[in-house]
Parts: sequence; structure tokens; C-alpha cells
Amino acid sequence: MTSGTSPGPEHENASPGPPGSADQDLASHAGLVSHASHASHASHVNRVRRGYLLVSGLDYFGDMLLTVTSVLLLQSLGMGSGAVFALIAAVWIVEGVSEIPTGILADLLGRRASVAISFVLRAVGYSALFFSGSVYVAAAGVLLSALGGTFASGALEAWAVDETGAKDPRGLDRLFAQGKIAENAGLVLGTLTGAALGTLDLALPQIVAGLTCALAAVLSLRLMTGRPAQQRPPASDGSPAPRHREAFAPRLRESFGEVMTGTRLTLRGDKVLIALIVAAALLWLFRGIPGVQWTVVYEGLVGGNLLVLGAMRSVGSLLEIPLLGWTLSLQKRRASARRTVIVTASTAGALALVCAAAVREPALSIVCYMCFSTAFGLCMPGVRAAMNERIDSGHRATVLSVASLFNSLFTGGGLILTGLAVGDLGSTALAWPLAAAGFGVAGLWVASLAVRPGTAPTTSTTGSTGPQEVRAP
Repeated sequence: MTSGTSPGPEHENASPGPPGSADQDLASHAGLVSHASHASHASHVNRVRRGYLLVSGLDYFGDMLLTVTSVLLLQSLGMGSGAVFALIAAVWIVEGVSEIPTGILADLLGRRASVAISFVLRAVGYSALFFSGSVYVAAAGVLLSALGGTFASGALEAWAVDETGAKDPRGLDRLFAQGKIAENAGLVLGTLTGAALGTLDLALPQIVAGLTCALAAVLSLRLMTGRPAQQRPPASDGSPAPRHREAFAPRLRESFGEVMTGTRLTLRGDKVLIALIVAAALLWLFRGIPGVQWTVVYEGLVGGNLLVLGAMRSVGSLLEIPLLGWTLSLQKRRASARRTVIVTASTAGALALVCAAAVREPALSIVCYMCFSTAFGLCMPGVRAAMNERIDSGHRATVLSVASLFNSLFTGGGLILTGLAVGDLGSTALAWPLAAAGFGVAGLWVASLAVRPGTAPTTSTTGSTGPQEVRAP
């Protein structure tokens, strides 16, 4: 017989069932919660991935709509060769000078806001030429678009990495591989569409690019959402946490101070890294000179057929994909593959550019120019890898921004000098052989630096050292 305080056999378990069923229920509930949380996270990652791919494709599509027609349009407005070179040089300089400040603003304002601002500025800049035939409006639109591009530089990629998880290497590999496919698809479709529209009116691609950027701005605000942020804890004195806007100015000053300090600490004492930055900037310069002239040069050779020019630009980019796959397999077999690829690509590219300038057969000249364009793309992975091996992870973004700054300033300054020396945009007799020689020498210099042992550990993924395309205005 049991006492009044004893639970008795019928109350030994709080829940019905055999002994231990309560633990099983709790474990089952925890498993369901874990599964639901995992499913929710996977769904969020898939949404982020789709948004990243769509916005990336639109980004390249909008910019590449103008790659065939932009210089031809500027010429039709009455710009001489010196003015065209100077304007494109200004684009590079604006992008270089603005990259670090707009990158800091992207971190402070938020990635979604920064990307949306980028597309809005480009929408206004691109559309300006369609609604006005003034040379001054054209120049203002081009420079505004260049400034706008720097707001999205890195912000879209940083958002995608933050939201999908930076600690999953396989996931990041998949993300960036799909992103490259989306960018190439946008590049090819944009180039061909712009060429087709240009056959109707040289200004028509401008308004389509503006509308594309306006659509991308709306989609970026819609798609670039994040997981709910946690509430900020109150201050130690019990007062509410400071508003983001109130802390903006001191955070901005602190960020600029970190940029300068990090750059100085990383570059101090590493002469090879400094040489690599300069050599890579020279590669961008000697790639940029033919990149200004090629549409004018080949428009006459192909009888004014803009679709052929668009195909030229597209085929070169498509060829890079299987060739880059071959270089990856080569790197698995040979330790010195990086130097071999850079030396081979830069030498072949220099010879191809000389042939493109010298031969009179249009088809052969076009093939040679496409080989030169492809060679530049093959050099870049090794160059970026060599730089990142020498950069400490704590200052990686800072130094890569400095490298991008050098790329832009070197290319901008070099294009100004080239514009003064070249009297006719369609003349390759002086500019292309000099660019070929410089490209070959810079490639050999980079190759010799790229295999030297690094001085800093590499613990994070690489970033971009500059624009991946020679952007037309």
C-alpha cells in the first residue's frame, strides 16, 4: 500500500507509454526541429543562389550591350580619336579612384543598397545618350556609369558568400562556377543583342542597357534579402543601442584608417608583391589599348556588319572556358604549370596581336585578334593566384583593392598617352605593335614573379584584382 505522497506505479512516467518514451519524444521533437531548420536554411541558400545568378547575368548583359557600338556612337557624335581615348581613360581612372571608397560604403550601407545604387546610376548614365545627342551629355553619362559600376564591385559577391555560408568550400566552388556561367551567358547575349540593335540605330543599345539596369535595380532590392538580424543588445548603462545612422561617421573614419594601415603593413618589405601589382597593371594597360580600337578597325574590314563584331567578342570569351579547364588539368600534373601557362599565353598573345595588325586578310586578322583576347584571359588566374599567395588574409581585400587601383590608373594614363600619339582610331600601325611588345614583356615579368615563394600564409579565398572585362563606355 502506498502513502499519500508516493506517486504510485501509475504515475511513474509523466507521459503514457513504456519507460523512456519521454526521452524518445524529446529526441524526436529535436530531430524534427533540426530537420526543419536545415530545410529552411537550404531553401534560403537556394533563393540566394538563384538571385545571385540572375543579378550577375543581368549585370554583364547590361554592360556588354554597348561593347560593340559605344566607340562607334561616340565617333558619330563628332569625337576625335584623342577625345575617345581620353574619355575611356577617364572611365578607368574614375573606377580606380572610386573603388576603395565605394567598397567601404558598401560595407557600411549594406550590400543590397550598394548594388541597387550601382544599377540606378548606370541606368541614368546609359540612357543619357539615347535621349541626347550632345557630346557633353555623352561624356557625363559615361562617367556616371563608371562611378555606378564601382558600387556593385564585390558587393554582390560578398552578399552571396555571406548568405550561403563562407565555411563551405564545395558550396562556394559551385556558387562561383555557376556565377561564371551566368556572367558568360550575360556577356554573350548582351554582346550579340547590342550588335543586332546597333544595326538599327547606334543609340538603341544605350536605352536597352538603361532599362536592363533599372530592372536589375528592382530585382536586386527584391532578391537580395538576408536572414533576420538579431536584436542589438542595449548599452552597459541600460540605454538603447545607438542607431546605425548615428554611428556612420565614426565607422567611416575608422574604416578608412584600417584601409591605410592594412595596406602599409602588408606591402612593407615585400618587393615581389609590389612588382607583381605593377606588372599586372601593365598587362591591363596593353590589353586596354587594342580594346579601344578594335571595333573601329574591324568595322571596315567586315563591311560594317555589327553582328560579325558581336560574334568576334563572344567567341573569344567562349573559347576561354575549355582552355581554362585544360590549364587546371595541367596544374595537377606539373608544379610549374602556372609559369608555363603565363609565358605561353602572353607570348602567343603578343604574336597574335602583331599578326592582327599586320595581315590584310580580314578573316585571318579577326582570328588573330580573338587569340590575343583569349590569351589575356588565360593569364589572369595565375596572376591573381600569385598575388594572393603573398597577401596575409587579414589585409587581403585592402591589397587587392590597391591592385585594382593600379590597374585602373595605369590603363587610364596609358590610354591618354596613346590617344595623343594615335591620330586615327582605325590605325593600328603604331599602337598595336607597341602594345604587343609591352604585353609580351609584362607577361614574362609576371611569370618570373609568380613562381617566387610567398611571404604570407593564404587562408581565405581570392578576390578580383580589377574589372574582368575591358569595359567599353
